[in-house]
Amino acid sequence: MEQNILARIAAVIQSSSVQGWLVVDRDFKVVHANEAYCQLWKTKSEEVIGKHILKLFFKGQKKDNRGNYLGPLIETIDTGREIALMEVCVTSQYNDANIWCLANTYLLRDSEGRIEYAVGTYLPIDKFKVIERRLDNINLDIIKAFCKAIGVRDAYTKQHSECVAYLMVELAEYLNLSPDEVTKAYLAGIVHDVGKIGVPERILGKPGRLSDEEFKIIKCHPVKGSEIIAEIDGLGAITSIVRHHHERYDGRGYPEGLAGENIPFLSRMLCICDAFDAMTSQRCYRDPYTTEQALEEIKRCAGLQFDPIISEQFITCMKKQLQRN
Repeated sequence: MEQNILARIAAVIQSSSVQGWLVVDRDFKVVHANEAYCQLWKTKSEEVIGKHILKLFFKGQKKDNRGNYLGPLIETIDTGREIALMEVCVTSQYNDANIWCLANTYLLRDSEGRIEYAVGTYLPIDKFKVIERRLDNINLDIIKAFCKAIGVRDAYTKQHSECVAYLMVELAEYLNLSPDEVTKAYLAGIVHDVGKIGVPERILGKPGRLSDEEFKIIKCHPVKGSEIIAEIDGLGAITSIVRHHHERYDGRGYPEGLAGENIPFLSRMLCICDAFDAMTSQRCYRDPYTTEQALEEIKRCAGLQFDPIISEQFITCMKKQLQRN
């Protein structure tokens, strides 16, 4: 696939290394699949590229017997509408695996405004579904509404929150935390940037270094986020986690300059997961780090920005995940 097309796609989706993405042309033929997508389906790119998604996943059909589209990419190409935060269950023809994913779709048009390519991003959420079944007293609709509201203003933040929640669950389970703590880790990941709803769009989408005044405004989002979620029944337990996820282990973070173990444990986890996804995500002003480069940076900053023990555990967790894939 041409590099300029890939650059256009990357600028639109700003996807991180944990999110699979698939590109199809207007005839439903796959033209690109990233490494995370292939890992998700336990396949290789050469087994996907050049194939038609209708035949790969949907037995040649676009809709089911009730007239519903069988997949978000099909719907996007047929209707010309992009889709955000759709939960889908997809069956692979390679291993008959059923995987729940959170999907987003994006369109790229040619110079005459015609659909040229459609891009689908897929974040596996099987573990999220299990966690959500434990949330008896929490209004998930409110949480997801906030996430969508942020996504309307800043596509990067929307995808970033999904990916950070995924990383938080992976790390929490690797650390053998209790089910309650895994649930808190998931929720904190989903809502940790909700305070950005109060940040002007010109700052959220600025393609370059922020001024001192702009950075001062950005630094208010952890406090604002903790205040917002404190008003939602059932989320009181994660307000301090969100409030302190930008504290640094050496005490040079914000909003309160807490240091070491005075920072809540899950905030220290969130700080690492947040930074890792930010580093491995494509942004309009820089290329993403590779997973290896991001892990090396976390190692370098252990004891300064990050909790050294959690950093070591995170690095080991991610390396084992790479080996499994």
